[in-house]
Amino acid sequence: MLRGRRTTPRHLALLVEQLPQSFVWTTDTELRLTSAAGQALALLGVDDPAEVVGKPLEAVLAGTRDRARSLADAHRRALQGEPARFVEPWKRWAFDVYIEPLREGDRVVGVGGIALDASKRFLAEQALIESEARFRTLVERLPKLVTYVNALGFPIRTTYMSPQIEDLLGYPVERWLTEDDFWVSRLHPEDRERVLALVQRTHASAEPFSGEYRLLAADGRVVHVRDETVPVSDERGKPLFLQGFVIEVGAQDGERDAESALARG
Repeated sequence: MLRGRRTTPRHLALLVEQLPQSFVWTTDTELRLTSAAGQALALLGVDDPAEVVGKPLEAVLAGTRDRARSLADAHRRALQGEPARFVEPWKRWAFDVYIEPLREGDRVVGVGGIALDASKRFLAEQALIESEARFRTLVERLPKLVTYVNALGFPIRTTYMSPQIEDLLGYPVERWLTEDDFWVSRLHPEDRERVLALVQRTHASAEPFSGEYRLLAADGRVVHVRDETVPVSDERGKPLFLQGFVIEVGAQDGERDAESALARG
């Protein structure tokens, strides 16, 4: 065995003590704390971990929001052998919490937990949820603008379609979300090859798509639309999905009548 490569319990204890805004703990089967360490204990008003050893978990959590009910419930389930993972908000922070049964052979002898600071990610996720909710509320109130989200790749899979699509083409939102290539099947036959070539380039190279084409409505109408699609990427520039909108554009009366007759056969 190579010298200097062996990890000792003391090294692990030092690591735990120095984890920023995080902590670990263990309990016995009565859910009394048997150990605790980590800088984030101060957020619970614990300056010296030795002060809480031997105390009931619920007494330590007494000052938290809802007495950290989800945390206490997870400990009780762990005593039945069930691990848990969840996010626990606390004042200005949020923690990724992992709860595991402590076993000696086949017997559960206590519970172990670790809480890791997840505040930045939690706040970013909350901001994204709020932003998406505001965006969805806005676009779903625009009477003629259809917005959508498509996954990258083929077949064309739609993961979000705004309700205005039913007014535009007469098909329920569910069909767009559950039927692969449903959009492809609604393309006018004379536009299909041209439009699919452009769309394939967008999926392959993550270039924006902008163009006009015709769609076949449920009642046989031919609807002229303008489609604007842009790729949405992560912070590293990797494309994640496509987001766009479709809006009806005018067609000449004679052309519209002829195309409607064609669509009806």
